Order: sequence, then structure tokens, then C-alpha cells
Amino acid sequence: MGAFIPCSQVASGIFDVDSMKSKRRETGQSGHSVFERLTCSVEETQTFGQKLGRILQGADVVALHGDLGSGKTTLVQGIAQGLGYDPSTIKSPTFVLMREYSGSKPFVHLDGYRLEGVVQVAWLDTELMFAPNKITLVEWADRFADLLPDDYLEIRLQYVSTHRRRIQVIPHGQRSPGIVAELIKSQGSAMSGRQSASSESVC
Repeated sequence: MGAFIPCSQVASGIFDVDSMKSKRRETGQSGHSVFERLTCSVEETQTFGQKLGRILQGADVVALHGDLGSGKTTLVQGIAQGLGYDPSTIKSPTFVLMREYSGSKPFVHLDGYRLEGVVQVAWLDTELMFAPNKITLVEWADRFADLLPDDYLEIRLQYVSTHRRRIQVIPHGQRSPGIVAELIKSQGSAMSGRQSASSESVC
């Protein structure tokens, strides 16, 4: 049996919680790499978000998918921290639909949980939501499917257990694959000198 290593040491994009097989793989017809990460705590999910936040630039759009309690808002808080904001000030705009944050890296936080169908989103100001100088973070992104630009980063969060979440990052368009490449690069150094993919993780 392989050696046990802490979950925080499991390489992003390398391990699968079930089979421990490589999880850096191809998706769809674009041939872009899908990046997958297993986190074992709220703190790890936020740390992952921080790393993503440091990479994002104006006009980048992040579309988050996942059931209630899967960690979408937690991840957004981490992204905000990576953008230079206090994560404790980031609240999901479930009842107001959208919040704007001004700073050196301004961003818009959307939450479509209470929306139902295209009719309810038709009145939204897409120029404000997807401004070229702002980063846009979208929770319940499936409610905004017809409004998303061609280039965006899709993030799917899955509840694994009380503390564990599986995060899958899928690029769409021209710039997003570069964001995934930067994520892989930022995580890859964590594997230097560590166990091979046959190792087992524990959370």
C-alpha cells in the first residue's frame, strides 16, 4: 500500500479521490486541459480561490456550478482575498442578485439562485455584469447560461464529505486555457519531491 500523505499535499490536477489516477485531462472538442483539485477544508478551498484570484484580470468571467453547500461562496471569498479584499466582507448576493466591489481589481459578484429561466434574466444589465475592466464571479451560473460570454472559466464544485470538496476547472474560449495553465503551474511545484500518483491521501 502506498504511503499516506496529508490532503494538502495531494497535487492539484494529479490525483482522483477514488482511483488516484491522473486528473489533468482533455475536455470537449477544444482539447483544453481540465484541472481538478480535492480540498479537505474550508481553508483549503479558500486558499485555492486565492491562487485563482491572483491570476484573474479585468474582463475575466468565472462561472461557478454546484449544489447548495458545495462551497461556491467559500471559493468566491478566497478569490476575493486573492484580489486584495477582506474575505469576511464578501457575502453571497442571493437576495440582491449582484454586488460590486471597487478596488485595484474591481469585481462583480452575481448569484442566480433566485432566478428562474431566461425571462427573469432578460432585464439584466449585461454591460454592467460583464464590464471589460471588471472581473465577474457568477454563482449558480446555469441561470445565466445564455448571457455568459464565449470566453469564461467554468468551475464545478462537488460535495464529497463534510470537509472535502472536489473542484473541477474547465476553460472556454481563448484566454481561459491560460488561466488553467497558470493554476497548474502554481500547484505543480507542490509536488516537487513528494509521493507518486500511487500514494493515498487522507483528509
